[in-house]
Amino acid sequence: MDDKTHQLLSTIADIDGRLLDIMDLYRLIWPNFNSIGPVDKVMQLLSSAYNANGKLADAIDKGWIK
Repeated sequence: MDDKTHQLLSTIADIDGRLLDIMDLYRLIWPNFNSIGPVDKVMQLLSSAYNANGKLADAIDKGWIK
């Protein structure tokens, strides 16, 4: 793995951690977020962003994106 790929994957890992931290914060503030429409929507979007970020990391790791 070259240095650029390592830096990209490290940055993506940092973003993953921040997304998870934000999601945990929402869970602390609104433990029953499923019953609160706007909060549930934000959680869905954050979850989608987390999943998409993982797919990006996989594509970089496989060499599909440089």
